[in-house]
Amino acid sequence: MVREHLPNATILTFWHIPWPNSETFSICPWREEIMHGLLGSTILGFHTQFHCNNFLEATDRFVESRIDREQASVTVAGRETLIRPYPISIEWPPSALAGQPPVAQCREAVRRRFGLPPAVRIAVGIERFDYTKGILDRMRAIDDLLRRQPSWKGRLVFIQAAAPTRGKLAAYSALQNEAERLADEINTRHGSANYKPIVLVIRHHEPDEVFELFRAADVCVVSSLHDGMNLVAKEFVASRDDEQGVLILSTFAGAARELSEALMVNPYDTYAMGEALEQALVMPAAEQRERLRLMRDLVRVRNVYRWAGQMLLDVARLRSQQRIVASMVAETRGLGQGPETRGLRLGTGV
Repeated sequence: MVREHLPNATILTFWHIPWPNSETFSICPWREEIMHGLLGSTILGFHTQFHCNNFLEATDRFVESRIDREQASVTVAGRETLIRPYPISIEWPPSALAGQPPVAQCREAVRRRFGLPPAVRIAVGIERFDYTKGILDRMRAIDDLLRRQPSWKGRLVFIQAAAPTRGKLAAYSALQNEAERLADEINTRHGSANYKPIVLVIRHHEPDEVFELFRAADVCVVSSLHDGMNLVAKEFVASRDDEQGVLILSTFAGAARELSEALMVNPYDTYAMGEALEQALVMPAAEQRERLRLMRDLVRVRNVYRWAGQMLLDVARLRSQQRIVASMVAETRGLGQGPETRGLRLGTGV
């Protein structure tokens, strides 16, 4: 619609959620309209190269177009759209980290707030209630670990901070109800009068509260079933200036393509998730430090400013190229020369 009103505008669109494969996208009744709309962009960005590839495959299947896979571009009705990956990130340093007390104090504050004994190990999950985030799956992994390794009973607590969202939609309210039921069931099975393995906190958390939980945690679990990026993973990494703590990360989150030093899991595999939890809990401090240093280096360099800057630089570069081409065309027309002569002039430098 912007293109219709401003035919010569430079339009950059960033698609924030995953782009599915063509078979999944074929379900959508408005697939051609959506794709033609997006292809009105000059540059169309996605989180990962994987999503770019999915979009190109869907374009090949549903839109009459010319696709240049080497240049990652799509041409429709003579107008070219560039398809580019722009992995979104977070600010560095995170503003929520400013004023945070040392990790030991954060851990003591969290233990005191939830009535946890000093020796208990803490795993955290921080999400909004969304069925794509895998909240139920990580709770089932805790259950599986405690079933197979009962020695962790009384020594491990999983704190799930979950913000209510879209409560008027049945699917979201049903998810919250199911999470509460599952937490009660697991706590009944493995808990006691003084111990609950799962602490489900359903409310909005301010950024400083989130970072306090991150800094208190021995393990952070990100078990997305489908996610464009997932910034929780990057926030956890950024919060750990002590270079301790373990990130468990779903392979279905876009962040998994960058944070390769995390413990990768398939959230649909409950047994493997439980094993990853135990691996994280017993990981030596030196290995934690090595993994976190690499991930922190990546997040520091590929921060949100670089994300925005790269898109703007690409747009500026493209605008410059368009001005050069327009100038050449105008000059050629002024001299009354055709494209063949123009090419000769450019080649000889005359």
